[in-house]
Amino acid sequence: MTRTGSNRVIWRKAAVLGSLWAASEIVLGSFLHNAHIPFSGEFLTAVGIAILVAGHRLWPERGLLWRTGLVCAAMKSVSPSAVILGPMFAISAEGFLAEAGLLLLGVNPAGYLLAGGLAMCGTLAYKLIRLFMVYGPDTVQVYLRGVEWLRGLGLSGAGEWTPLAAVCGAYFLAGWVPALAGLAAGRKKHRAATAVEKRTLNKAAGPAIKPRSYSAWALTAHIIFVTAVMAAGRRFPPLALAAAAGIYAYACARFYPRAGGLLKRAGIWAGVLLASLTAGLVLGSAEAGLYMALRAFLLTMGFAAIGEELLNPAIRRLLERIFGSVFFDTLEYAFAALPGVLSGLPPGKDFLRRPLAALGAAVALAPFLLDSPKRRVFFITGGHGSGKSKLIMELAGLLRAAGKKPGGICAAGLWENGIRSGFDLVNLADGTSRPLCRREPGGTVRTGEFRFFGEGLAAGHAALSAEALARADAVFIDEAGFLELDGGGWAAPLEDLLKKEGPPLVIVVRDYLLEKARKRWNLGDAAVWKPGESAARDMFRQLAGFIDFPKTSY
Repeated sequence: MTRTGSNRVIWRKAAVLGSLWAASEIVLGSFLHNAHIPFSGEFLTAVGIAILVAGHRLWPERGLLWRTGLVCAAMKSVSPSAVILGPMFAISAEGFLAEAGLLLLGVNPAGYLLAGGLAMCGTLAYKLIRLFMVYGPDTVQVYLRGVEWLRGLGLSGAGEWTPLAAVCGAYFLAGWVPALAGLAAGRKKHRAATAVEKRTLNKAAGPAIKPRSYSAWALTAHIIFVTAVMAAGRRFPPLALAAAAGIYAYACARFYPRAGGLLKRAGIWAGVLLASLTAGLVLGSAEAGLYMALRAFLLTMGFAAIGEELLNPAIRRLLERIFGSVFFDTLEYAFAALPGVLSGLPPGKDFLRRPLAALGAAVALAPFLLDSPKRRVFFITGGHGSGKSKLIMELAGLLRAAGKKPGGICAAGLWENGIRSGFDLVNLADGTSRPLCRREPGGTVRTGEFRFFGEGLAAGHAALSAEALARADAVFIDEAGFLELDGGGWAAPLEDLLKKEGPPLVIVVRDYLLEKARKRWNLGDAAVWKPGESAARDMFRQLAGFIDFPKTSY
């Protein structure tokens, strides 16, 4: 396998594990929130650590853990929660810290324990950073007052950093527990996936996001405003800051549904106000508590707005140009695997009762989830004479112009007196052509009004063989019709291609056979192109996203 191919495989493995991690957040996060269980964030981190360790036991590859963290964090971006930037950062950091543990001590029990401890400490670091960012420098003074209070209780040996170091040590040791659970789950053998679970993978599970307009100017304005609030400290009078908070909150709620929903959650703001006033009492200044509350309110609304603006498709396209398409392809793969992951997870209560069994069963399903989508498939469909084959030739030409190699076959139509008289088979790799079928008289294999020549069929099978497609960057099959639906024609090489990892596959099928083809080859998620609906170059851009070359080349 090529280096690029190996890179895509490890990203797909990360997509499967990232989906499992995200699914646990969906199932357990909802349960823990509704049950008001303390330390819910730490518990969810522990589940993530166990998944990382168990998944790495299954696929012990370097770079898997940080990729898994990025995938889970990116999937968090479509969460209905208004506050997503913080959890996205924390989850990403946990993946990188776990990876660092294995790099330092190696792939062994000690390395996994270090990975778990570092990842759990990452959760503590995120909480401390969030407190400092949201409530400002006054949080440091609150901490120092707490240290003085401990000294007043007789703990004279407590230095300024002793309580923080003790908490960090406790978090580090707590991270060992899920790491050991992941090791145990990774060693267990579990049943194979059922047919029902497998069928759930045939549908994509990306959460529906209501279309809306985005603005780069608005994103920039929100970032500047949030930065200004963090830098201002107490420079603004309390009344002016309160007025700004009211105006800004109204604007955010007016234009951003997530921020509007957050504004209605009175329980959150009551907790923020109580925490701020308590901190103000510790500092001996009610005004300090008010500043902390207003700062927390403004930053929370600001990050909610920024998080929603970051869903801008233009930002994705920009990032694709900079970093390539593999990460975004991985996210699509991850969302496609999410239904199967969710179907394999028990309810939150059952997960808490038998966590090792639940985790082990879910990880055991991962290899099948990885094997599910072998390659990206596109359909070109339309009626008789709609330009399907012409579109194939245009796409193949654009591929050659970009320095890549097309593979497969195209059925070039022949006309006599305005009537389709037959087809010639064009090998897209070398451009050679042979007679494929004619109306009466013709070859020996008959389907509909046409008879196929043995020589043309043999040439098509040769063009679709593994040897002929070994260096192809995209594969075309024109077309899959009644003969293929009955198991003849190009059915055998087509089915062989669908079973193997490889470059994207474009299949031509007539419009009235499209649904039959979808069901016949289990391709319900394949994209559909229709000649005339958009330019060939636009379709090529979509195809290019699954080919290993920079998009700036076309």
